[in-house]
Order: sequence, then structure tokens, then C-alpha cells
Amino acid sequence: MDKPMRVGAANSLAPASINFSAVSTSRAMIACSRVIIEGEYHFVHEILALLKPGDYVLDLGSRTGSFPALATCAKILRLDLNPGPTPNHVQGDATRLPFRSGSVAAVIANHSFEHIDSLDDCLVEIRRVLRPSCAFLYVAVPDSTTVSDRIYRWLSHGGGHVNPIDNAEVFAARLKQSTGLELAATRTLHTSFAFANRLGPVRWSRRINLLGGGYEWGLRQASIMARLSDAWFGTRWSVYGWAFYLGRMYKPDETASTNVCIRCGAGHVSEWLLAAGVVRQGWFSNYFTCPACGASNGFTRDAIRPGE
Repeated sequence: MDKPMRVGAANSLAPASINFSAVSTSRAMIACSRVIIEGEYHFVHEILALLKPGDYVLDLGSRTGSFPALATCAKILRLDLNPGPTPNHVQGDATRLPFRSGSVAAVIANHSFEHIDSLDDCLVEIRRVLRPSCAFLYVAVPDSTTVSDRIYRWLSHGGGHVNPIDNAEVFAARLKQSTGLELAATRTLHTSFAFANRLGPVRWSRRINLLGGGYEWGLRQASIMARLSDAWFGTRWSVYGWAFYLGRMYKPDETASTNVCIRCGAGHVSEWLLAAGVVRQGWFSNYFTCPACGASNGFTRDAIRPGE
């Protein structure tokens, strides 16, 4: 869910000239009708599905990728401060993007902006590389006031979060002003505390033992109790942050998806989990098996979506 590195630090590589025609896109050249729109990709598919073959989408601060290559028929460029394993990975600085002006149809910034040292400079660069019409921007960031983000920063001694974002309306206005794009929707994001999972890539200090050691049985119970507390008492214990959709597009569904995997952090729409047949009944609550990684998770129904 969170990334420990920072994008756009002062010691990043100088921008280099990119030959767009040389970027490998073999896995992405599929018919638009075959775009994967499943529960775990629900958060970004509204924008990815609008792109056409030949369009470029920039996955900003992506590490190994914020979404699978087969999730869009557009050509994907993945940029990060660190080297990456894929042919379409570009090592570079988010505040000095090595792309031509007006060459990108969409930018996906999935849990990256909180790590960028000079966010205003990054937003200026995003506006520059986005094409002048029919452009899109997806931004997901943590709410620095939430329990989950406070725990993450305590465990990781800051975790590289250099931009505390604590107000969705204020941040949305900042995005609109900086990029010139219209705000289409804002969706609340939920957490399962997967960042604390002892099976994950991060090896925490002994502080993790004060939170149950990061065992999945504890995270599973904490996740479902946080969701139930939010539903019954109006707390925000399961809330992680927000996703912002910018650009001229149909209004995406703003209903939050509360079922987030405790192991891989993938978010799933509850209706999709039920239709997929991965939900089972337990003694005290229902559970689902994550289609992405196979972990067992507590299941709760999302709020009723419009039209249901």
C-alpha cells in the first residue's frame, strides 16, 4: 500500500531523451474490449478503460507497476527513482519528467505524491507532459490523520512521507489548479494494515511486536473490527486515504471498497467477490479468499452503490 522510497529526490538522475517508438508494448497491445475490470483493479480501471491503442499512460513512482500491463490497451511507461525490471521502465525524476510536452494521455500516481520532495514542481511537469485535450490523472494518497497512516509512519520512522495530506477538498483544489484538469470524483480508500504483514517485503523493527507481531490472524481481526467500528460508530479506523479522478470523463462510482487484502493489499469490490464465489461463511463473520494472493480475509459488504 505504501512505498518506502521517495520519487523526485534531489539526487535523482538527470532527465534523458526517451524514444517513444522503442518502448516495449507487446503485452499491452490487446483489444480494448478485453480490458480487465476486476475487483482488484477497480480503483484505476475507470481511467485505463478510456485510453485507446497508441495512447501513452505514465505510471508515476511505480516501482514494478501500479497496475498490470493487460489492464489497458494503451502503451505503458513506468517511471521511478530506482531502476526497474521491465523493458518499459524509465529511471528518472518526477520533477523533471523525461518526456515530450503533450505526449501522455494519462498519468497514474498511485501512492506516490506523499513521497515526492517538490510536489509543486512535479505537478507542473505533469501538466506539461499531458496532452492538451482529453487527458486524465489518477492520484491516490494517504490521509495523514488516519490511524493506519500514523501506525505506518511510526513503524517506519516516517516511511518517506514528506507531504502530509489531511484534507481531501483542499488537496483536490490544489490538483485542479496545478494541472488545469476538472475533478471528476473523489473516492475514500480503505486499509487492511497489510503494510505491517510479517510476510511482506518490509522487515520491521521490534516495534512491530507491540502491534501483535504482524501475524495475519491478528491483521485479519484488526481489519474486520475496524470496518465494523466504522459502520456502527462512525469512526474512520479502516480509512487509509483518497483517490482523485481528474479529467473530462463520466463520474466514477465514489462508493468505497472496504475489502482490502491483509497480505497483498489489493482492494476488492464486495459485489465482485460474491459473484466470483470466493466468499464463505464463518462462525462470527464471513470471509473471502483473495483472488490475487490466496490470503484469507474478513468480508464486509460495501455501501449500496447507485442504481442497486
